[in-house]
Amino acid sequence: MAGKGWMRRVLFGLVTAYVTLPILAALLYSLSTSWTGNDGRVLPDGYTLHWWTGLISDDRLVAAVGRSLMVALLTVAIVTAMIVPPLYWAYVRNPRLRTLMSTVALIPFALPFVVMAFGIKEVTSHIPVVSEYSSSWQMVVVGHVALCFPFFLWPVDAAMAAAGIPRLHEAAQTSGANAFTTLVRVVIPNIRTGLLTGSILVFAISFGEYSIAKVITGASFETVPVWQVQLTPVNGGGNPNGVAVMSVITFALFFAVSLFAALTKGGTSVQALPGVGSTKGSR
Repeated sequence: MAGKGWMRRVLFGLVTAYVTLPILAALLYSLSTSWTGNDGRVLPDGYTLHWWTGLISDDRLVAAVGRSLMVALLTVAIVTAMIVPPLYWAYVRNPRLRTLMSTVALIPFALPFVVMAFGIKEVTSHIPVVSEYSSSWQMVVVGHVALCFPFFLWPVDAAMAAAGIPRLHEAAQTSGANAFTTLVRVVIPNIRTGLLTGSILVFAISFGEYSIAKVITGASFETVPVWQVQLTPVNGGGNPNGVAVMSVITFALFFAVSLFAALTKGGTSVQALPGVGSTKGSR
């Protein structure tokens, strides 16, 4: 944003318009009776709350939201447990573990989501112990964990680097604290910015992911994205206004979570990608 004042204002205005116009269009469509564009009309032909009241009372949608929330929250919890303790150990004992985790984080970018989902379903179907779960919602969670792994690893890794974990670990050891106590009472409070950033990314990606749930479970485990696709005209649903309503609600949910995290972080920031610039963490 360096430069003349008017350039900054123009750039800010363009970015604001780019972000807000699609959201405003979805909101107007969710409130429209129809939007034909006849006679050169830019705005909808009329407005109604019918689509909102109809969907909010839709048991199918309520169930889909519950499933998506369950999967997203489980994904956040599992990814946190998989990354935070090993990454802490990598900083204080075994740096090679951090290299391994960074390499694993590249897998979701090398494999398309559909291929990943088919791979999980195919492999688990040939393992007797878990074959009965190959098309279950539990495998959806496994797929989301694999997909979201790097988006939690990178901000947490950056927060640990900024907090100086080896120094904190040595100070805690000098005070007589064991590794578990140090992790819970020293490390986690100092990397809360990275944890919040990673959790928001994981929650948003998991909540809005379609391919893995569809490929693994078909229509037996209907999440919000699966429900939305079923309502599009191309799938015979014929309720695009309902899709717009859910898009607005989803955006409002993510915005509220992001706002809460920003207020909780107290204005601190953390990089989302490794090795880009410098990071300031809370201490």
